[in-house]
Amino acid sequence: MLKGEYGEGPEIAMSVLTKLGDVYGADRMIDVENVHIDGSAYGWINDAGLDLVERFCRSGMTFKVPTTLNPASIDFDQWNELRIDSSVAEKQFRLATAFKKMGAIPTWTCAPYQYGANLKYGQNVAWGESNAVAFANTVIGARTEKLGDLADVCAATVGKYPNFGLYRDENRRGQILFELDDLDFRTFTSTDYGILGFFIGTIAGNRVPVVTGVPKNATLDQLKSYCTAAAIGGAVSLSHICGVTPEAQDITDACAGVNPEEKISVGIGELDDTRDKLNILQGGRAEVVCLGCPHCSVEELASVAQSIKCRKLQKGVRLFVFTSRMAKALAREMGVIGAIEAGGGKVIADTCWNFIPMEDSVLMTDSVKMAWTSSQKFSKIILDSMEKCVEVAVGAKS
Repeated sequence: MLKGEYGEGPEIAMSVLTKLGDVYGADRMIDVENVHIDGSAYGWINDAGLDLVERFCRSGMTFKVPTTLNPASIDFDQWNELRIDSSVAEKQFRLATAFKKMGAIPTWTCAPYQYGANLKYGQNVAWGESNAVAFANTVIGARTEKLGDLADVCAATVGKYPNFGLYRDENRRGQILFELDDLDFRTFTSTDYGILGFFIGTIAGNRVPVVTGVPKNATLDQLKSYCTAAAIGGAVSLSHICGVTPEAQDITDACAGVNPEEKISVGIGELDDTRDKLNILQGGRAEVVCLGCPHCSVEELASVAQSIKCRKLQKGVRLFVFTSRMAKALAREMGVIGAIEAGGGKVIADTCWNFIPMEDSVLMTDSVKMAWTSSQKFSKIILDSMEKCVEVAVGAKS
């Protein structure tokens, strides 16, 4: 492929991947069985990325392994209603057409592990999107590095990736131990799990954290929130949550028999301090309530609908709920989407809140990632649980 014997597309892809492997000291290429493309939004890869993907498509290339797609720059059904520029929509449609011709599964979600991707323990995959990478490594026990935009496209076109980083046993060893002290997980919401993840990420940096004390019955949505926040708080692509992570049933497993470099105790004080850091509110009441970063699951959509319960949004408040097209379709059949929309909420699929035009206002969200990364759009931010967010949007129950 590198010599061009299989055509222009594979030659370009292998040229990129071998250079990447050289930079990181990879000893060889390995086969990957699944790819998640982060660079699927025109707003992230722009004209240069669109040109490359269309060039691959024109060459007749098809993806060699099952390949899912991260959110687009638009909701394909509602882009005009959401005031998306028509030129952006046109280029996103072109990008979508090229990806689908090459065989991508049009999931358009940042949570492919919930709807679209079928992973298993020990499997080598090549994923972009920080929360998805952290979830795949931490919860499923698959192996992936965090791929940059368009490197993921190259991996999908050849079914290979350089063998470095978290593909290698020695780089998956736990390095820093977090012991959770007297935390009542019975009261923990997904947002609380996110706050825990963010704190651990800020301390761990790019080291592999080992976490003890998390209950084995933590839900997938709670673990999703933890992984998302750990990845944004630091550069954590793998946490060993003892008893949850398949390769880390205990500390000895997680650290491969080596003593951790450092031990950190985490109590309610550390989590309260982290919560205060994420709440950037300087007076005022919530004007925009945003949920679904990462995309809401069907269960979370049902929870939003249950919290609304035939009530209407308060005057001057907008509610946006972001999800995948698969979750939206399932929830619509359950009557959940109708209930949210009847209350005045807007359910948006395929895209990310980053791409929706919004004026500066007071944002309330249940997402640690959204709270931490939204300062370019919002100067005042409130972080609280999904239930509290909905309660603020529609008013307390009478």
